[in-house]
Amino acid sequence: MATYMPMQLSISTKPHGAVTTPGLGLTPPVTPTIEDRANSSTIPSPLSGTCSDSEAVSSPPQFLDELEYQRDENGRLVTFGDGAWSVVYKAFASPRAINPTRPFTPPSSPNPAGRLVAVKSPGRGDARPVLYAEALALTRASSTPGSENYIVPFLGFINASSSIVMSAIPLSLSSYIEDKARIMRQNFTTRTMYDPVIGMPQWHDLAKQLIKSLDWLHNQAQIVHADIKPQNILLRPRISLDDDKESTEFPYEPLFADFSSSHSISTTGTQIPSSACLSATTIPFTAPELLSVLKNPDAVPEPSSDVFSLAVTLLGAATGDILIYPPGLHPMQRQMLGQQGHLIISNARQSGNNGTRVPKNGLVEKLLQPAVSKNPAERVTARAWFDLANAL
Repeated sequence: MATYMPMQLSISTKPHGAVTTPGLGLTPPVTPTIEDRANSSTIPSPLSGTCSDSEAVSSPPQFLDELEYQRDENGRLVTFGDGAWSVVYKAFASPRAINPTRPFTPPSSPNPAGRLVAVKSPGRGDARPVLYAEALALTRASSTPGSENYIVPFLGFINASSSIVMSAIPLSLSSYIEDKARIMRQNFTTRTMYDPVIGMPQWHDLAKQLIKSLDWLHNQAQIVHADIKPQNILLRPRISLDDDKESTEFPYEPLFADFSSSHSISTTGTQIPSSACLSATTIPFTAPELLSVLKNPDAVPEPSSDVFSLAVTLLGAATGDILIYPPGLHPMQRQMLGQQGHLIISNARQSGNNGTRVPKNGLVEKLLQPAVSKNPAERVTARAWFDLANAL
């Protein structure tokens, strides 16, 4: 069975709101998830190097199992998602035979053996360095104790195709939020109009889980993610809650995915020098100070940038609007709103019916406001933020 994919892969065109200038496009797809449906501008940055700490991690572990890529009824490869940099394929992995008897790759069987995995492969020739850098970041993160609780499991790298193999987790936070928002619209009631669309206890529990994950990422793994948004958070079912329909806990374990823009930080909290750390920026989840990256390619994300991005992600989970800004805006309008990101909570409160879900001085505002301060130095740290989330 083949363990690599051809390099010439098609790239799908996304809805309006995506930048179509040559060299610009959408962010790489998240790890195994459905296609990103968010209608927000994402601007890849030119790459002149990688952001991983190559001194700490010399090379990623190799994935050696056999892969059986899945095909649909028309013989086309099945994907979990695709974007400007990569395509995430659905496959089954099984231990490689020591003495294979078949000299050719058999067709996909209707009931393939092995475990389900996601294979993130380059969608274009210049994406190979991006995926290799991501594999280094995942190697570093995966070697940190507790990683299984905070990031999508990384299974290895395939040099021949520059592909990353991960456990398949098909549900993204963005899809979950959209589904919950649709249900709330269909069953609108004034009784819950001031609560997050996913429910107040569940939202609070989700916030605590994600903030704890960010604290681990910054202070244990020593990594800045640099592209946190609902599409890059995957949801693994919490087995302990399978039979508890009345639980007030969030029913999933959120895991960070897509480390293509990540980079290492030192124990003092400063960045390890690198030549290009943002492979993409997504308005409005990008911290205002980072939007200058369009003019200053040397700008480097700080831990405070991640804090801002996670706050906006949680705001979307409260309002049910993962676009954050109204659809149909001109890119320059999005840019202007993004540069005023410290006003994002008040702007959300004023935007239609969703604003009622962020009542003034309510739990959502109290938890998120310290994370979106205009001055990055004044934003709450992940650790202090987690203490605040537990205190509220």
